[in-house]
Amino acid sequence: MPKVMISIPEGNLLRVAEAKSIMTLSALKEKTRVDRKTLRSINAGQPVKQTTLQSIADKLRVPISHLLNEDKNEHAGSDINEHQYREIKLQQLDGAALRNLAGETDEITWSLHIDQISVEVEAILSNLGDSLRHWYFHLCMGPDETDNLKQQISYIKVSADIEKSVEELAQHKLKIFGGTYVSWDKGPVFRSGDPKPLPLLKYKSELRAALKITPEDKASPTIRVGIGWAPPREFVESNLVGIDVVEVDGTTFWSRSAISKELEEYLGIPF
Repeated sequence: MPKVMISIPEGNLLRVAEAKSIMTLSALKEKTRVDRKTLRSINAGQPVKQTTLQSIADKLRVPISHLLNEDKNEHAGSDINEHQYREIKLQQLDGAALRNLAGETDEITWSLHIDQISVEVEAILSNLGDSLRHWYFHLCMGPDETDNLKQQISYIKVSADIEKSVEELAQHKLKIFGGTYVSWDKGPVFRSGDPKPLPLLKYKSELRAALKITPEDKASPTIRVGIGWAPPREFVESNLVGIDVVEVDGTTFWSRSAISKELEEYLGIPF
């Protein structure tokens, strides 16, 4: 599969980063895990692999269109109710890579590219799904001060269960591809007991994993996933009837010059 090279407007990488309160190249390196030389080159408008740019966008929790300084919907706001999709590149996973991916998120989108499924394969996949959930919760819970030994034994057993499932799928000539992507949810905000929404629109990002099970003789490096309702780069006031403020991941992204008293009071309350 040929590498797609892409460039962004000069200076736009740091502008987008600053909007996320990342003010230096060093902080951006720490956030994205991309070396300073590459980041500097991207910010200067030099071409970079599209997969690298997409990875940076995911780490910053912004749609890649924000880095490109464009909106997929040029009207910037009139189509904000449209569910969006994205093609993501997948890597073939062994047990260790699968644990690393599952450790990042418990939200998994499964895609089974299998013509027929036997009882044995169904059981393997069910066990794998359970093991991946348990692995994520083990990592999230942290050390158990009351029974550390029991927790570590369970941790080892779950790791072994994941390895076993990968091996059993291979015996059935099936392989696992996977990758992560950012999905978006949006919606109004309601006060408790009040059926009328506040004039506040919230966007919230979430890291998800995509797993694709496919026969070993079929290369399957990509998958199309729904990414929900990603915020546009800019909002048009006339398209936000009844909305005074737009929040993206808890930060005010857009606001009218004057907002309602009710919303001012609400935003003044910690939540």
